[in-house]
Amino acid sequence: MESFLDKKGWKLDFILNTHEHSDHTSGNQGLVRRYGCTVYSHPGGIGKIPHATHPVQKGDKILSSAKEYLEILDTPGHTFCHVCILLVENQKPTAIFTGDTLFNAGVGNCLRGGDPTILAKTILEQFYPLEEEILLYPGHDYLETNLKFTLSLNPSNQDAIDALEECSRLPKNIEFLTTNLGKERRINTFLQCDHPSSELLKNVSIKISPKRLLDQNPTELFILIRSLRDKW
Repeated sequence: MESFLDKKGWKLDFILNTHEHSDHTSGNQGLVRRYGCTVYSHPGGIGKIPHATHPVQKGDKILSSAKEYLEILDTPGHTFCHVCILLVENQKPTAIFTGDTLFNAGVGNCLRGGDPTILAKTILEQFYPLEEEILLYPGHDYLETNLKFTLSLNPSNQDAIDALEECSRLPKNIEFLTTNLGKERRINTFLQCDHPSSELLKNVSIKISPKRLLDQNPTELFILIRSLRDKW
């Protein structure tokens, strides 16, 4: 990041950490030392995130101008100190930065201070209603692995098959696919819990222990898929 800023001749005004895990915050110390920048985080991250002193809460707007702003979403589940950032341009949401809450073809795990029931609530209530055109920028690129998991449950999902083929053609660690929420709803099983295919329901019911028939309860299905992904 420093070399990029140097090349552009830019300075760093602030850092906004989506959550407290060290793979997202370990650069804070060096950047604050060099640039004297402010570190923003979820209120629960103050004291956990290096140099975080300024809390942001649901509905806060930052980098606000007449035509665009970033809006803070409170998105617990992966951890209880997690925020996502929605870019709004000309009064229309156009992109979302999701940290470890929502990934391409997947969602974050809940193994380090999270709760799958809370994550299900966050995804179902905050992400399901968002417009299809919104671009997704997650904190990690797990697309290839997540697509293989999707196909383990929904092998006839042609959109996932096509996305995996496209993903396999990209240079590793250089390029990644940018999707929108419309595409995610076709390739991400976690975004299909309110309208699961019969194939998805059947395969989840076979793979869980003990095996049983499932009804179409979105929260229950989400939690079961998350548990299968944890063991996959």
